[in-house]
Amino acid sequence: MTVSEELAAWALGLRPESVPDEVGTRARDAILDTVGVILAGVGEPVTRMVGELVAEDGCRPVASQLGTALRTSPEQAALLNGVSGHALDFDDVSRSMEGHPSVVALPAALAVAEAVGASGAQLLAAYVVGVEVMGKLGRALGARHYQAGWHATATVGAVGAAVAAGRLLGLDREGLGRAVAIAVSEAGGSRQNFGTMTKPFHAGHAARCGVHAARLAARGLTASRTALEGRYGYFALFAPGFGRPEALVASLGRPFELVDPGLSVKRYPCCFATHRALDAVLDLRREHGLEPDRVERVRVTVPVGGLAPLIYDRPRNGLEGKFSLHYVVSAALLDGEVGLDAFTDEKVRRPAIAALEERVEVDEDPAIAVAHNPMEEGEVRVRIVLRDGSVRAGVVRHPRGSPARRLTRAELVAKFRDCASGLLGPERVERALACLDRLDRLDRVDELTAALRPAVMAA
Repeated sequence: MTVSEELAAWALGLRPESVPDEVGTRARDAILDTVGVILAGVGEPVTRMVGELVAEDGCRPVASQLGTALRTSPEQAALLNGVSGHALDFDDVSRSMEGHPSVVALPAALAVAEAVGASGAQLLAAYVVGVEVMGKLGRALGARHYQAGWHATATVGAVGAAVAAGRLLGLDREGLGRAVAIAVSEAGGSRQNFGTMTKPFHAGHAARCGVHAARLAARGLTASRTALEGRYGYFALFAPGFGRPEALVASLGRPFELVDPGLSVKRYPCCFATHRALDAVLDLRREHGLEPDRVERVRVTVPVGGLAPLIYDRPRNGLEGKFSLHYVVSAALLDGEVGLDAFTDEKVRRPAIAALEERVEVDEDPAIAVAHNPMEEGEVRVRIVLRDGSVRAGVVRHPRGSPARRLTRAELVAKFRDCASGLLGPERVERALACLDRLDRLDRVDELTAALRPAVMAA
């Protein structure tokens, strides 16, 4: 068998009832978090723009945009929920793929599951398979893929989404292999677009491409059997000379990505590369009662490569602010917190922020050891010099929400309520939480999607 066919055989071999208990628990936690951030992003401009276009074109209404009354095709529902889930950059992160797995895997799987009348257990298993493929594919590509400028959420995500969607569509091994091959030709996404609306579009586009690839494969569309490992295949294009296609299949489920290394759930709605610095600054501010007018300068030191996604020193708007270490450190000092409201254009453009940004210095230290992912390995150091000459310093190796410092179930539920309450209202929030809590026991996933519509829209 080719790599695509071996990958398909493994993906089809995992039965819902054989998902290990710990993997299932991690999957339910991740799905809870992802649904919450999808709801939180419904009102964002990028989501509205994409949604208006989808509504204008019209489609057979078989799958839901969460948090709205819109029902559309599986492809378009996957697109919208992926865009919405990544619009705030509040969704989870995978160390293995250096990107965001759940915001691609879940929208793709959920759209198809709703369209075909799948159960919650079938959805959960498809999500597990999608995340597993993304993580192991990211590892097989290696760090050079991200360093070259590719956005792995999109390039890796499209393939994982195709596997998750194709499994729910009932494709056989050969058909799922073709779905993977079709997704290879749909994958793409440049990190140059970070800090713009196109970055969240990447996530939705990858989810849509995966669903599209699987549906085309179901109709018999042909594709190369060696689309992953071939001379002009996925690895040759996205990681020339460094990819290891032979390592992909052998590593699947050994162990599962959801358990080891696990996913990082975000406490702050901005690029994960900023989170260790944010933890350090906020801890120092609380511990020492630091006020911004006492701060002379701040130095943040990260591993080599840790600044790669942080491409804005002086951001001009909220989207750019999510990828600016200068801004988030300044906001943490000024406000004492960094929440959803920290990334409005008005907040980013405050004169007090501009003054603080001038005092923030960032650098990379090659002495900080990193094996693969500088956003999660090694450490981040923060040194705050006060106007009286005294120094406050902190070091963070693992940010809150990372596998080493997991959020509790109560914290995940609190985040979900914060994300969803403004859209759903208290009664529907509790109904949605009840569905998510027993996801693997739902007879049909449309019980969940119905609970995720605002009451006035669902009536």
